[in-house]
Amino acid sequence: MPIKFYLQGASLVLLAALGFSLQPLFAREVYADGANALGLVWLRFLVPSVLLLVFIPAKTRRLRPGAGVLGMINGMASLCYFIALQQVTVSLTVMLLSLFPLLVFLQGWARRQESLTGSRLLALVGALAGVYFTLDGDFAGSWGGILFGLGAALFYSAYLVGAPRWMPVGDALGSSAWTLIGAALVFSVPAILGFADMPQTIRGWSAVLALGIVSTFIPFLLLIKGIGMLRRQFDVAIFSTLEPVASIFWAWLILHETLSENSLLGGVMVLGAALLMIWSQSRSQPACVS
Repeated sequence: MPIKFYLQGASLVLLAALGFSLQPLFAREVYADGANALGLVWLRFLVPSVLLLVFIPAKTRRLRPGAGVLGMINGMASLCYFIALQQVTVSLTVMLLSLFPLLVFLQGWARRQESLTGSRLLALVGALAGVYFTLDGDFAGSWGGILFGLGAALFYSAYLVGAPRWMPVGDALGSSAWTLIGAALVFSVPAILGFADMPQTIRGWSAVLALGIVSTFIPFLLLIKGIGMLRRQFDVAIFSTLEPVASIFWAWLILHETLSENSLLGGVMVLGAALLMIWSQSRSQPACVS
């Protein structure tokens, strides 16, 4: 793969991680306005699904079963994540979710699709250690919450593994639409039956719109486009570890929370892991003469 093409794909995945990293800020407002985890996750996927069905071209609306199934898997990852947030500390939840690069690598290695090179091992260790240092918090919680956190990592790793296989290359908009629709469908039945609590004021619904567009639709579009360009689940997983680091940064910038030295060190380690992946890819390319 040409390094220029690789850099474009990596940039899209990193931008997607920045968008996803805003989720806790918007979710905090939705929860404060009376919503529960089911209502939050359902609305997160329902809002962009409705907007897409209204505004995207008719030819893009054709059924894409693979993307729909992946959306259901991703929806389960989101539900596990937000339930875990209610049962264990934020630090422990994010740390458990951040195990997904390891899970992605292990399945690729088991299927002989990934090789354990020195640079990959160093990037994996650096990314996981970086997330740990970035959180710099309390890792206490119940076993139930821990299981939900692990479930989020398992479902999200399954989504990343399946995306290159089940989503057509060059169909980012259509795949994004049906991914979001599939996720929304998972929670529509329990929500309609009354198990979902909705926001109560305009402030809460404004946060829902921001969550659905800024932290869901746009990042999904970027992520799916990036996955289509890279076609490498492990690389995508490493780049995606920027999300928890960016969440800490947004909390410091917007909510004025404390940014510790450990958090800064962790951020540097995660960025270093991403740069190591890019450097490794550039080293594998023959020199090009223009």
